[in-house]
Order: sequence, then structure tokens, then C-alpha cells
Amino acid sequence: MIGTTNDTGVCPRLIEVALPIREISAESVRDKNIHHAHISHLHIWWARRPLPASRAVVFASLVPDPDHPQCPADFRRAVGRLLKTHVPTALKHYRRGREIHRDEDPYRPYEGIPDTLRHRLLMFIAKWSPESLAFDAGKRETPAPPKQLLDDRSLVKWEVSDPGSPQGLAVLRIARELVGVAHSGDVPTVLDPFAGGGAIPLEAGRLGCQAIGNDYNPVAHLILRATCEFPQEYGKPGKRKVLVEEFGRSRVERDVLVPNVLVHDIEKWANWVLERVRQRIKHLYPAGKDGRPTLAYLWARTTPCSNPSCQGQIPLLRSLVVSSRGTKVALTLNVDKQNTEISFGIAKGKAIKKTRGTKRVRGPAVCPYCDQPTSEAEIRAAGRAGHMSEQMVCVVVEDTAGKDFRPVEDDDLAAFREASALGVERPQELILPEVNSDDAMEGVSNSTGIRVHLYGMKTWGSLFNQRQLVAMQTFVASLHQALQAMEKAVPDTGYRLALGLYLGLWLDRIASFAANVCRWAPASRIIKTPFGGQAVPMIWDYAEVNPLADSSGTASTQLRYMLKVVEHERVANGSNIAVPTVLLGNASSLPLGSGIANCVVTDPPYDDAIAYGDLSDFFYVWLKRSVGPLFPEAFATPLTPKADEATSLKHRHDGCEERARTHYRRLLTASFGEALRLVEEPQLVIVMFAHQSTDAWTALISALFEAGLSPDATWPIATEMPKTALALGTASLETSVTVACRPRIVGSAASFKLVRSEIVEVVGRSLKRFWSYGFRGADLIVACYGPAVGVFGKYERVEKADGTVVGIPELLDVAKEAARDAIAGEFRGDNLSTVYYVWANLYGAAEQAWDDARLVVQIGGDQDHAMEVARGHGMFVVDGSKCACRS
Repeated sequence: MIGTTNDTGVCPRLIEVALPIREISAESVRDKNIHHAHISHLHIWWARRPLPASRAVVFASLVPDPDHPQCPADFRRAVGRLLKTHVPTALKHYRRGREIHRDEDPYRPYEGIPDTLRHRLLMFIAKWSPESLAFDAGKRETPAPPKQLLDDRSLVKWEVSDPGSPQGLAVLRIARELVGVAHSGDVPTVLDPFAGGGAIPLEAGRLGCQAIGNDYNPVAHLILRATCEFPQEYGKPGKRKVLVEEFGRSRVERDVLVPNVLVHDIEKWANWVLERVRQRIKHLYPAGKDGRPTLAYLWARTTPCSNPSCQGQIPLLRSLVVSSRGTKVALTLNVDKQNTEISFGIAKGKAIKKTRGTKRVRGPAVCPYCDQPTSEAEIRAAGRAGHMSEQMVCVVVEDTAGKDFRPVEDDDLAAFREASALGVERPQELILPEVNSDDAMEGVSNSTGIRVHLYGMKTWGSLFNQRQLVAMQTFVASLHQALQAMEKAVPDTGYRLALGLYLGLWLDRIASFAANVCRWAPASRIIKTPFGGQAVPMIWDYAEVNPLADSSGTASTQLRYMLKVVEHERVANGSNIAVPTVLLGNASSLPLGSGIANCVVTDPPYDDAIAYGDLSDFFYVWLKRSVGPLFPEAFATPLTPKADEATSLKHRHDGCEERARTHYRRLLTASFGEALRLVEEPQLVIVMFAHQSTDAWTALISALFEAGLSPDATWPIATEMPKTALALGTASLETSVTVACRPRIVGSAASFKLVRSEIVEVVGRSLKRFWSYGFRGADLIVACYGPAVGVFGKYERVEKADGTVVGIPELLDVAKEAARDAIAGEFRGDNLSTVYYVWANLYGAAEQAWDDARLVVQIGGDQDHAMEVARGHGMFVVDGSKCACRS
């Protein structure tokens, strides 16, 4: 839990001294699996920080360390009063089902931990539950479920933000009071210049702060307004005309007090739109002969067989299985070789004879007529030449038992032909213009996860089949009608703007489930959006949802998800909380006065990890069509602006990786410099970063140093780990490192020998601490970067004996080697033997991600070829993106 102390001569903030890392990590892992009212269900955004981690980091950045001699007496007294002597009555118990367990002192430290104010404050942020402590002590046979890992009175718990939780409200009142006392009764300002999906400004507002959130991307900017601004400004009780049932009479319209007028009005106008769309296109989704309503259509793309004497159209299917839950259901292929035609049937249970599809994973497509394989390269060439097509293979229908499947009928095909005959606009904006425009440089390397253009799908409109386009354009037209109707019904221009935005974001959610790159998941029998990862992958067999049904991926389902978020965030933040300020601009130059913020907490882009602008163009083209006139400042460009996006994407720099990295480092440096200008004395800037590569960390550290900042404390927080382990399991999959920075005060030059010994010492101590928190593998090694940077950041430069200046990459290599040696302990051998020993200690024989393996192996050899050398010596078994050490 313990960090370092700053050298500013003032009381350090808590984040510079201690954080309950294991507990915060446990709730951050759980945050990934919370679906009810979570902001991730308002609109897709990539790499949002977990809400528990954001809440903990913001709070710990605002309050002082109460055990420090220079901590203000008022704050110490407040901590003692609120967390020890006068704990609110609502927090002196916890529930388990119907049982109430008394607990008069909920924030007492763990057994064996001194009862100091600092430890009380840490327990307030996050504390293990009685069930977790009992399991850890061997007094309970089974681990606590994820919901019960932490004590209910912990600040970071999801339930604390529940508007219906009296305990949650009591916890937030304490947090807000402590923040207020820490700032002499003033409302502190928290700035996030890279606010993205809004987790940090949202949590700052929840803690009673004036939040300022900025993003360069227009889509992110609008998500921020819908997340952090409009629910707090307009989500209040009020009267609305509602149809009600009255005894002995038909439904009549009455003025009724509704708990949240914003939620009520979004639902009203969305249903207004939905009803008009239903009137216009319901007939395009006919029920089957048996009368069962249609929920979705499953399609397979087709490509011509590469055999010149065959040339049959191969349906590209990953698998024939369409449902693996309960009784298995699979497609049957009825192949007419003479006429080179295929029709599909349905088989269930024991009647299934074959499940393997025609398209091999990372391999060719096998022709069902002649058995000739058609390679991936040949499929791509066919796509680019316009020779790929598609075939409907079956229909998902509503059944008394849930979902069922039936063969394609003539009415299904006729409805699609009717939709195809309708003239609607197909968006022509290019996917990756730097790669796909007519004047694009030949052979520009694509550094994103977008791959559909390789198959000829070069415009955003090409990601929708004809009926999907008809549906989307009908939604857009009906939304425009709603906006016109609102001009009379909703006189408040600002409120009308808010309602319009939510309707536009709703259409975005509909679009994300209504594209021809959506996947059907047989195990769960639901449609999956393509944005589960940070990519737009090519999908061979896709699902087309009926947006007018009431099932997964439909318009009504998306609306329900959104309304829960809006309701939750209005009540959770409270009507007396300052409405956040949301900006659209470049983080390196914000229209704000110097010293306006009490602290900066931000999560900057991670080098080349995510192509925010390119991915968000999918939503931008629909937002521009639906609500563009309402927000002209956000839609001033054909696609999202990218010239000043702080990423290192080489396709935007003519394929030159060096120019891309220079661009990223320049913007990151300028942004950190701007953050330093905007934060008041004593300046504190908190940076969250989640990237494994040495290049990315070099760029981050260089930017911090050049901006005049240096790490003061470092905290790794896991976001994906086993859910039920108190010690957070044995192998994390993703960790973000939170770095607390102060203005850099450098001394004279230091010798490489001296700095190396200091790094070895501090990494050794840190590794033991991080190991005790449960971090393993690549995450454990990357977590050691921060403490190492704290060592060499003290010096103006580091020199070897011959006067050669040592660069940041080499110093990070020292940190990695120190971590390896600390894990290896007394073991001594050559590089490969040491790597094998270290890997066995970290993972045993368990499978791990390729990237984790690469980072660990690079510690023991040449970075460019270490993995190939290890594989060449037979150390690893590789299966796609996974690998394991040979036993």
C-alpha cells in the first residue's frame, strides 16, 4: 500500500503515499461485468477506465495524507470524526439477504494493522468484506462471490453509486465532506484533458468536485455531454402529461409527477420515433409461415471458387452450429452440384451430422462443390474485384421457449428484394482515407484493427446490407421529424438539444447492432457488436437484427439500457452537484486560465494501441446525419479530425513509424505542459497508462520529462483478473499503471553505475510489493517501470564512464533485467535458462497471451528476435495468439 513522499515541502496527497491496490483492483475487475446502468451502455467508447479505479484515484488525489505531520488539523479531525467516532448510523451494519449484521466500527483497519487515520482513510476507500477475510484466513471454504469481495461501505463499490442505496448516499456524503474540508470548504476543480468515455470527470462530479472534461474527438465530446453534463443538469423530478388508468374509465391524460423528466422525455420521443419507423418498414421483417415473429436473419458471405472449372459460390461459414445452448442446433447444407446451388436446412440434437463450416480459421475456404481450397488472398482479391456476395442461411424467430431457428422462406427473400429496390443513401465516407482514397500512397501500412477494406469494403456505407440501410435511414428521417415536433413541444432550446443528442446516440447504438459485421454468438444466442475489441474485423457469417423486435440488439433494448444509465447518473451525483464543464478541443491548448484546476487526472491515448478517430468514424457518419445540425461545431469536418489526435498511427504519416512516434511524443509533451500550466500549486498531475511496449513507455516518460514533470508515486491497478481470488489470482491480463507526477526537480548528472544500482534496489523492493498484491507476468514487470523512472528522473542525465548519455529505453531495460533477477532469485544461468525459470515462476504451464510472452522473453535477449530464438529452442508451444511453456 505504501508509495513515496514528495519533495515539495507540503503535506503529500494520499495518492503519493498509499492506496489499497488489491482491493481497488478487485472491484475494477468486477466493473467489467456490471451491465445494469453502467455508463458503457450509454454508448461505445474504447478503453474506458474502470469506475472504481477512477473514483479511488480522484479521491486520493484530492485529500492529504492524514498521518503526515503537515496535514491540516481540520482534515485530521474530520477523518477521525467521520470514520471512527461519529460514523453515520446507516453505515453501522451490512446486509446479507434478509439478515442484518451489526458492525459499529466499519472502517477499523485489518487485524495487525495500526489504527491510524491514514489506515482508516484507506479502509474507507476500499476494504475486504468479512467473507473475503474469512476465506483468506482459512475460516471459509469458498471464496466470496465478486459482489461480496469488498465491504459494502467501501467508497469504490458499484453499489455506492446506486440511487436507491441509503448506505451509498451516506458513503458519498462522507467523501464529499472530506474533499470539502481538504480544500477549506471550496469546491475543488478536477481537469481531465483526455476525457474519452467520461469515467474520470463523472467520478470527480460524484465526489462533489467541479469537473472539466475535454476530448479532441467529436464523438467522445458528445458522449461526455450525455454522460457528465445533461443527466446532472436536466435529470430532475417534474410534472408531465401521462395517460393513466382510472377506475371505471378508459385511460385519461393527467399531470403526473415523474421522478426524472429527462428519462421520461427521452423514452417518450424515442418511442415516437420507433412507432413511425415501425409503420414504414415493419413489413420488411415478415413472420414465417408458422406465424412466429422474426428476430434476426443469419447470412453468409459468398466468394467464387478458385477452381476455374467450378466457379461455384462458396458460402463462408465459420461453423454450421447456430446454437450450442441447450439442444444444439446446426445448419445443414443441401448441395446441388449440377446447378452449383446450395440451400440450407435446420438440424437439432442427434440429427446433426456435421458442424464444421466451410471457412477454416486462419485458412482457406473449402468449396462444397469440388472440395477445392480457396486461399485468403484469393478471397480478398475477389472482394476487391466486387465478386463477393451474400446468402441468407436461416432465420432466428421468437418462440415460447425463447429463440428458435427456421429455414429461409420465399417471403424472407421477397422482403429483402423489396428493401433492395428502395432508393436510400449509402454513406460514401471512406474507411481509413489515408489507405483507401484514390490518391493514397501505394502500400501504406495500416496500423489499426480495421481490416474490412482488404475485402473491398472501403466506405462506411458498405458495412450495411440494403435492408439495414433502409432501416437506418428511416430512423434518421423519423428522428428529424421528431426534432421538428419538439420545436413546438419543447420550448427550452438547451433541453431540446439534450433530448436530440440522446436520440442520436440511440441511433448509434442501433447502428452498432445493425451492421453486416455483427457476429452471431451460438453459445449465448445473441448478436454481438463488432466493437467488442478495438477493431472492425471481417465477419464471414453475420447476423442482421430485426430492429423492431424486442430482443438483444434491437432498438427497444438499446433504449432501455440507455435510460437506466441516465437515471442512475442523475440521482447518483445529486442535484446539488456542480454540472461538469465539457470541452471539445486539443489537450495541448485549452481555453482555460492558468491554475484553474486543483489537480489533473487523465488517461491519455496509449501510443498506437487504439485508432480512436478511425473507429469512431463509424458513429460519426450517423451522428452527422441524425443530429449534425444541432451540434455544428462537432461536425465541421467530413470525418472525425485526426491531425492533432495524440496517437502513434503510422498510416497517418505515409507509413513512417518514426514520424508517427515523433507526432505522438510532441502532442503528449505539449498536453502535459498544458496540464502543468492549468493546475494550481503545488502542482499534481495524475496519469493512467496501460501499455506494455518499451516504445510507448519511452514516449510517455520523455513527454513527462520534457513537460517538466516526474513520477512521484506509481500504482498498478488490475482491470481483468480472476474474479474470486482475494489475492487477485496468479496472472493478470490487463493492468493500468497510475503515475502521480510533480514538477521535475533535477540534480546534476549521475553515473550509469550509480543509477543502475539504485534501480536494482528500488525495483527489487517494488517487485516484492507488487507480487504480494497478486500481479504476475508482463503486468508485474511493467509495474516496475514507474519506480525505476522515479530513480533516473531525479537526474538531469545519466552518463556512462566514457561520457555517453544513457537513453530512457536502456534505463527501462535495466528495470526489466532487475525485475527478472528479482524473480529468479538465486538462480543463475544463461539468458534462455533464466527466461525459462522466470516464466515457470510466473505462469507455470498455463497458457498466456502472446504479447505477455514476448515481453517476458525479451528480458533475456535481443528484443527484436528474442521470441523467435525461444521458439527455435523449443521453449514454447504457440497456438494463434496464445502460447505456453513446454513442460
